[in-house]
Amino acid sequence: MENSFLSLLIVSVLLTGTIVQLVVSNIYDPSRKYAGYQKRNILHLERNAELRVLSCVLRQDDALAAIKLLEAYNPSKESPLSVHVLHLEELVGRATPLIIDHQLGQKSSSNSSPSGLRAQHIIDVFNYYKHQNLGSVSVQVFTAVSPFLFMHDDVCSLAFDKSASLVLLPFHRKWSAKGNLILDDTILRSINCQVLEKAPCSVGILVDRRKMCGSSSASNISMRSVFRMAMLFMGGDDDREALVLSKRMARSPLVHLSVVRLVSKEAKLEDRWERMLDAETLKEVQIRSPLNANITYLEHKVKEGPETAQIARSMENKFDLIILGRRHKIDSPFTTGLTEWSEFPELGPIGDLLASSDIQSGVSVLVVQQQQLQCD
Repeated sequence: MENSFLSLLIVSVLLTGTIVQLVVSNIYDPSRKYAGYQKRNILHLERNAELRVLSCVLRQDDALAAIKLLEAYNPSKESPLSVHVLHLEELVGRATPLIIDHQLGQKSSSNSSPSGLRAQHIIDVFNYYKHQNLGSVSVQVFTAVSPFLFMHDDVCSLAFDKSASLVLLPFHRKWSAKGNLILDDTILRSINCQVLEKAPCSVGILVDRRKMCGSSSASNISMRSVFRMAMLFMGGDDDREALVLSKRMARSPLVHLSVVRLVSKEAKLEDRWERMLDAETLKEVQIRSPLNANITYLEHKVKEGPETAQIARSMENKFDLIILGRRHKIDSPFTTGLTEWSEFPELGPIGDLLASSDIQSGVSVLVVQQQQLQCD
């Protein structure tokens, strides 16, 4: 009798705990505190305003790839860059998650442990980058120690607290120097997808292929030659955000930017407001002047998705980095016939194509999603 009562009591406690957890999760959504009610993106920044970036890293490779991209941005005292780095570390053997501020001298674990060494390498890499750009770059490094299931909350919350305009995420796949797939991190992919859904600012996913062109060490952080960059423009919020970021990066004399705009062959009624916004964002790169002498503007007429894919694939051997927006209209002629073949929808159909393991060149890809404003 006592055993039956005890079993019933245990079941009741478990059920009560489950019900309470479900009720609380429905009533309180932690992502609501950093919902995007304010415009925190690159498009709405003043021309020389400080750009605040939250760079998320799991491995030293992620740090090196992020710095290579930030170097191309060419920060200056007149247009500074504020980099907040979040090292993501899985919670193991701790009672509660925590955020560690390394500026305060806090350590996530022993310096001799694998996680401690990994964190220190990441700190050293970003500190080196800061010292190479004294007066124009500020760096703060944090470590988030939490279950991977809730790590997207750490990313979004820190981005909100630091008023970031862009969260930079590493793609979950990596390749060797020979082009072989060596990492496919499904946990990181899940984090990326949830950050895209809930971030309080714009988000960029960086597909890094530096190893395939022989530049994957800390000694090759700084740009020492011309950086060939392309921006594939099809129109819409995300493409405008990506273009504004590209134009900021093209202020560097070492960056040669090609803006490739796709124009529909079909005579179709377009949203007049969207067309006007696109034209305004493109205006600066369409007219040649001494201020944009390192920018080339091209147009290609396209009927449907396969033609877009052909143009995108033709760019892979010509550039070091291709930037593009993530989302486009469902009925866009530029992506017709491509969406059903996408393996990674978080990159959009063209980003997915350029992240394919079939590509054997060293071109990296940055897929940008503009901040999603929530008004409810």
